[in-house]
Amino acid sequence: MLFAGLAFIYREIITLVSHAQSLNLNHPMKTYILLIFLLAAFQGFSQKKKKPDPKDIKIDSLRKVNSTLSVQLDSISKDQKLYYGLYTTIKEKVILQDFDPAKMPQIIDSLRAGRDATFAGLTAASASLRDSLALLNQQNKNLEAKLDSLAVGGAGGDKSKLIAELKQLKELLDAKIITQAEFDSKKKKVMDQWQ
Repeated sequence: MLFAGLAFIYREIITLVSHAQSLNLNHPMKTYILLIFLLAAFQGFSQKKKKPDPKDIKIDSLRKVNSTLSVQLDSISKDQKLYYGLYTTIKEKVILQDFDPAKMPQIIDSLRAGRDATFAGLTAASASLRDSLALLNQQNKNLEAKLDSLAVGGAGGDKSKLIAELKQLKELLDAKIITQAEFDSKKKKVMDQWQ
């Protein structure tokens, strides 16, 4: 192989010298410089590549592993910041005490159960309030019907006193000064009195 390379350079030098006129290489100095340049280039190409030193290979592999681990460490650091922020928020706003993040599924289940129980209690309370409201609306309609029947049967002055007394009782009930039972009994007395 070395012989083939030398033969190639020799042919190139002969070709250059023979065509020196066409390359405008009339000066021998230019020809020699070109020859030296070609020899230097051939020497660089013809050198055998040495086998890499095992220590260099090991160093290169360790550098690659180190850079890979550095990238992983950076990503883990970002994840750690994110999860620590999440842990701190849950600790301070939800649980109000330190907790083991490994027990998070159980904590979430207990929070869910507490939320569901609270919601069920609120639903039951709102249902009872709706029932009370419907009952009060029915009583109000009954009172209005009695007032209308009294207006037809009674005198105008008596009706205004009756309405005034009933309104006063209703205001007391709405202000929670009297209870529903007291309101019902006094309403019955007033109604009996005016019939």
